[in-house]
Amino acid sequence: MASLTTTTMATKMKKYCCICSNFRGKYVDSKVITLHRFPANDRIRKAWLQRCKLVMKTFKCTKNSLLCSDHFADRAGPSPVHPIPSVFGNKNFKSSKLDENQQDLNEESPLENPQCPASDHEISRSDQDDSFEFNTQGFVTSESILDTSLRLHDYFGGSDEQQSSEYRHQYVQTVPSTRTFGTQTDGGPRPLVVDVSCQTNTVISADASEQVCLPILTYEDIRNDDQKVLFYTGFPDAAHFEAVYDEIKDDAEQRTTRQGKHNNGNVSGGRPRILRLIDEFFMVLMRLRLGLLLEDLAYRFCIGTTTCGMIFNRWIDYLDNQLSILVMWPSRLAINSNMPQAFKTKFPATRVIIDATEIRTETPSSLQLKSLMYSDYKSHMTWKALVGISPAGVLTYVSDLWCGSISDKQLTVESGLVELCEPGDAIMVDKGFTISDITTPRGVHLIIPPFKRKKTQFTKREVNITKDIANLRIHVERQMERIKNFRILSGVMPITMAKQASKVWKLCARLTSLHPPLVPTDD
Repeated sequence: MASLTTTTMATKMKKYCCICSNFRGKYVDSKVITLHRFPANDRIRKAWLQRCKLVMKTFKCTKNSLLCSDHFADRAGPSPVHPIPSVFGNKNFKSSKLDENQQDLNEESPLENPQCPASDHEISRSDQDDSFEFNTQGFVTSESILDTSLRLHDYFGGSDEQQSSEYRHQYVQTVPSTRTFGTQTDGGPRPLVVDVSCQTNTVISADASEQVCLPILTYEDIRNDDQKVLFYTGFPDAAHFEAVYDEIKDDAEQRTTRQGKHNNGNVSGGRPRILRLIDEFFMVLMRLRLGLLLEDLAYRFCIGTTTCGMIFNRWIDYLDNQLSILVMWPSRLAINSNMPQAFKTKFPATRVIIDATEIRTETPSSLQLKSLMYSDYKSHMTWKALVGISPAGVLTYVSDLWCGSISDKQLTVESGLVELCEPGDAIMVDKGFTISDITTPRGVHLIIPPFKRKKTQFTKREVNITKDIANLRIHVERQMERIKNFRILSGVMPITMAKQASKVWKLCARLTSLHPPLVPTDD
């Protein structure tokens, strides 16, 4: 049933040439057919329309008209050398280049067709859907993509979709006339250049055998708006994003590249990057912050879904090691020097406030794993982790992820948190952490709300202690909320991410350390 649905969807999505019966992905003479929209450049578009009209008298250009690569020189699509279609079966044209002395076409040119958009801001991406429409300002919008995002994700983008489209056009029009990308070919790397003359976001290779599209959204589109930087990346502002990127970019250039191997087993440089380094970093942060699917990110950054997944995995491994310094266990002196007055008055020995949280995940196929991962508290398959903050509200401890069936007590023992404390320290917990038998032998005091005895009520002192602990423990709950704002953790994490789940969890927690402390400092 699934295969039948996939075949039906693939048939509906098939795009055809407006002149012949070729469709995107078809193999003709061992070459893959690609489809191309009519360019925005006036002179080139007029030449396209004139030749199509000469070949097909009934031809009418619409916003969805596509011309296949089989009609161009070398059957390789438009290129800076051969921008004009010249191969039309029985009727071929000698020239595939623009004549410098060519006069404008007469008034009967098919350009007069009002259905053919002539805006200089038109996007000529070959993989756009029929649902794309041109608004009154000449920009391309896609309600179907927005609807899909709203259906798959529970965040709302508002008018950002149109604004980001405008940013994209501004970025494309200001790039240099040639922008080089690396591609792996049989004859070694060859340059890819951006054909800015057509005002498109399509990167065309020197011999026009490959095409790569620029990302729809880049960091440059949002860097001037700190609210958007926070929304897309989780960084509080652009200054923090750029400071972290400047610190890691030189090392990341080498360590996030796909490595290859020769026949002799030696490791060598792998396939060159499709995206810029900053675009890869931005894409990884978008997946963490917004919980986007790989298919969604692949569309936004104009790359394959598999490539997107590999980039994400490499960056997670790298950032897990590189950003580990963002969460460090502070000394007793540092805790005391930054302790708020409320703790100094009532619980001056507090070293850390801890709490546990659970992250939902998909059901594994193994019956043994099901029993280990099932959480009675959540009634779902989960992973469980421990988080600790200082009295000042700074994140000081993050544990690995454990199976959801583990108890709070056992999680504390396995995480090794108690071993970090010194004699005389105090740990503030809730009633689920009955770990006094572990802390007392080490000389560590446990600050826990009193338990209600049978057939008796709390005394006034016990009520006040419960209120005081609850008022101070609320900050660890706020820290949990900060971490869960990285929406990859707030939904159901795919079971395929099990190998990297702990790294993803720790990375999201560490990035919250870039935000101001939760507890305001005393004046």
